[in-house]
Amino acid sequence: MSVFTPESALLIVDMVRDFAEAGGSLFVPAAREIIPEIHSLANEARKRGIPVIYVNDSHDSDDREFQKWPPHCIQGTPGGEIVEELKPHEEDHLISKKRFSAFYGTELDNLLRSLGVKRLLITGTVTNICVFVTALEAVMRDYDVVVPSKAVAALTEEEHTFSLKQMQDVFGVEVIW
Repeated sequence: MSVFTPESALLIVDMVRDFAEAGGSLFVPAAREIIPEIHSLANEARKRGIPVIYVNDSHDSDDREFQKWPPHCIQGTPGGEIVEELKPHEEDHLISKKRFSAFYGTELDNLLRSLGVKRLLITGTVTNICVFVTALEAVMRDYDVVVPSKAVAALTEEEHTFSLKQMQDVFGVEVIW
């Protein structure tokens, strides 16, 4: 049975070189492990006519976020490029973001509504940061949210597990274990 319904979209968050490749400025080793699962979900979505939407960090070189985190995903640099294994197809959608949330300051909500999306599967990195904030904002916008636990990654297993539990127990996200 598929995780997708006709009103679904697949969101792929921050599967970019700075996070998902060794040598990236904010490398998350577990991000390498989730690539096959995301790849499989993206292929299934495309076969079913489900929108695949990439939302990626795309920072200015002087972004305030760099006061907390090392510079990463700077516009026009290789670190901000989607990893080769998950390269978008022509029919996929690409959205750039400046903050943790895929919704904040982006056209994501408008795109989802124009596509008739009511169920959002969120994948990518980092479970306890961008995935978490995006899931929370999706819930607040009345989307049904599903997070496949094997398609999201954090810097530590503790952060990953805690965030999934919070999403599920506090915000009503359906976490597929």
